[in-house]
Amino acid sequence: MTQKKVFHGASLTGLILILLGILWVLNNLEIIDFRLSEWWPLILILIGLIHLISGRKLFNTGAWILIFLGIIFLLTTNNYLEWEEIWRYWPVILIIIGISIIAQRHGKHIPRSSSEDEIDGSALFGGIEKNINSKNFKGGAISTLFGGAEIDLRNSELDEGGAVVDVSTIFGGTEIRIPESWPLDIRSTAIFGGVENKTSNEVKKKGKRLVIKSSTIFGGIEIKN
Repeated sequence: MTQKKVFHGASLTGLILILLGILWVLNNLEIIDFRLSEWWPLILILIGLIHLISGRKLFNTGAWILIFLGIIFLLTTNNYLEWEEIWRYWPVILIIIGISIIAQRHGKHIPRSSSEDEIDGSALFGGIEKNINSKNFKGGAISTLFGGAEIDLRNSELDEGGAVVDVSTIFGGTEIRIPESWPLDIRSTAIFGGVENKTSNEVKKKGKRLVIKSSTIFGGIEIKN
């Protein structure tokens, strides 16, 4: 399966955890002075940058707002900017939203119904809804951050080699509907979140099947028929 994203799915969660782990180790070794109370805005900036790269869209409203807020909070927590001065910069958010609206108006329209064989969806401070009607569904990636996704695969047919869907949910929710005939294999990693399987599908660990690899932080993933 051809990968369309630089970062997607569990990679987003994994990269954040790796970065935090490295910083804490360096702090414990007294190589750097890392205090989460001062440097936590870097997480917002990192998530925003990852969504810009993975979505391959320069004008991603949610991503730029995350980066802007991360920079503002980083400057204030490290005493480069006073909280009273923040209100001078809030109109930047309006500028970001305005540019994004113009860019999206001239951008490519993605229909809700699609026959694509590989799904590629990202929701940041918003929601996505897709009905996939593929004859050879191979999988793909879905990521949500402070948003939600509804993916309907019930009118699709599973590829002969099976399919792998990589799902990442942070402070959000994802709902996936699948045909009852598809064998299912769920592999999940959760931090204050989880995956709920409400299907009647056969559980299968080998062979032709749908593999859902999920990663959740303060979120939930629901699989239905």
